[in-house]
Amino acid sequence: MNKNDYLAAMRADAIPMGWSDLWYIVKSSFTEPTQSVRHKKAVVVPPGTYTFLYRLTDATLYCDPPGEVVMEDTPFELQTHLGFVMQARGSVLVTGLGLGCVVRGLLANPDVEHVTCIEDSDDVLKLVSPHMPKERLTILEADALEWTANNKEPFDCAWHDLWTDRGNGEPHLDHWHAALLMNCRKTVKRQGAWAFDRQIKKRLQQRGFQWIG
Repeated sequence: MNKNDYLAAMRADAIPMGWSDLWYIVKSSFTEPTQSVRHKKAVVVPPGTYTFLYRLTDATLYCDPPGEVVMEDTPFELQTHLGFVMQARGSVLVTGLGLGCVVRGLLANPDVEHVTCIEDSDDVLKLVSPHMPKERLTILEADALEWTANNKEPFDCAWHDLWTDRGNGEPHLDHWHAALLMNCRKTVKRQGAWAFDRQIKKRLQQRGFQWIG
């Protein structure tokens, strides 16, 4: 498979629109290339229909549309996970389900034997889990930090991609991801985390962490 095959497999086309408590999923169509900002970077969203997972927060309640985008399947977003999806091997742990894009990409990788995904939001599970593949996949409802702190099962690779509500006093995402990396250091051979700070990543590698993605 090439890069475009993986990107196609990661798309969330099969995930329908829906609403559960503070979480909702919408489909948005773009008829022409559209300038936008993603993670403080200027990007162009190509024409097409894309899926967005939103979470209502105090800071974004009166935005249009309301809520913060937690996950989307635009090309720019998917490419931030692509390196891990293509490099992963064996038994893989994923913390954070989102729209299931990373999981679907991993299941399209013939070198991946099984994926275990940890998700703590019952609402995300209601919206996404019923529409995920059934084979080679286990989805567990649990707090990722607690689960990884107590897990003894070995994994070949792990990808950490949580969401944090900074406006409500929750820690910076790198804080949670660093904790997950440390929790998994004895059970996972190679790990990665979405949008992880490069300096912290370099320090962890100097301590012997095998990075992937």
